[in-house]
Amino acid sequence: MIITTEMAQPIVDQMIKIIDYNVNIMNQKGVIVASGDKNRIYEIHQGALEAIELKRERIVHKTDSKNMVGTHSGVNVPIEIKGKVVGAVGITGEPTKIYKFVHIIKITVESLLEQQILIEQLRYKQTALGEWVQNLVDIQFNNIPLLESKAEYLKINVNKYISVFVIEVKYSGIVNLDYEEIQKNEIHIIKLLNFFYPQCLFTSSIGKDLFIFGIPFKDNEKMESMTKIGLGIHSSLKAEGFDSYVGIGNVHKGIIGYRKSFIEGMQSIDLLKQVSNNKVVSHIMEWGLLQLVEKIPPETRQSFLSQYLFRRPSLNEELEETLRVFLENNLNIKITSDDMHIHRNTLLYRLDKIKELWGLDPRNFNDAIKLQFFYWCKTLK
Repeated sequence: MIITTEMAQPIVDQMIKIIDYNVNIMNQKGVIVASGDKNRIYEIHQGALEAIELKRERIVHKTDSKNMVGTHSGVNVPIEIKGKVVGAVGITGEPTKIYKFVHIIKITVESLLEQQILIEQLRYKQTALGEWVQNLVDIQFNNIPLLESKAEYLKINVNKYISVFVIEVKYSGIVNLDYEEIQKNEIHIIKLLNFFYPQCLFTSSIGKDLFIFGIPFKDNEKMESMTKIGLGIHSSLKAEGFDSYVGIGNVHKGIIGYRKSFIEGMQSIDLLKQVSNNKVVSHIMEWGLLQLVEKIPPETRQSFLSQYLFRRPSLNEELEETLRVFLENNLNIKITSDDMHIHRNTLLYRLDKIKELWGLDPRNFNDAIKLQFFYWCKTLK
């Protein structure tokens, strides 16, 4: 470990508020990297060097300091982290008056430095995880062995079956967030997700208000139980002021599997935003054939619609809504009329009108397939 000014100066600033003496922290080479006396920073402290070499306290009296480089009277003790001497801490003053403080200061400084190391390690690991996730979701990144190697370092077991939950956060009512606010929100959301499901394999932001959340499941996990967790995530974020969409991919294992699950989760969010009015959480399997239709290029879908509907009249809003509900209810007359709060005969009249205008009978299975395809092509952007 190398003690830096960035790490040590805040500790010194706190120490000198508690005791009425100057405190110095030196690195392993005896260089003062933090001090209450800023003029002494980056000077060599001979007393600290001796404390580091001897691995014990070095008391410097006024008479000694005259012959020692960069040294005032005081007491210097080695800083030990995990049994290794990494520097020294010293208090400037009459040794007999400050001796009682020095070992308390030593313990405090060691403890604070260990906390700093832990924070740095966590920050580094989070950065490494973020880079790993960015490469995982990038279909152009093909170095799978490297991803597997980094996963091992990050303690991510890629042999586990997981579903990737993709979360798109909408900052409702908030415009033009600055970088610091975005960072603060990202950290808060990641902490919230980890608290919500601590068994997750990985959690990370992937930019553009998107987060991914890898949750372990059985290979044959039911879609309903996964959707329930998705609803819980949405509710937890909502309680903290974050509106969101949650898209859920199928259960897979391995790097390629995780990437596939991510793509499925992303597609599920795209379909939510295009097709659903009020729904905010969906599993990719809920969309059935629509997920295949959505992969058809938009220009191809529109070209098909234009060719088929050429010289055919448009359906009015009432007929379009009737067709949508009828198709969603699997061509069931009773359920559709109940859902729309209309008489059965009214529904039959509208279905006949659709047949008259378009030459396709919604009650006929083959015609209904075509109508469903037309409706999807019209709905998708």
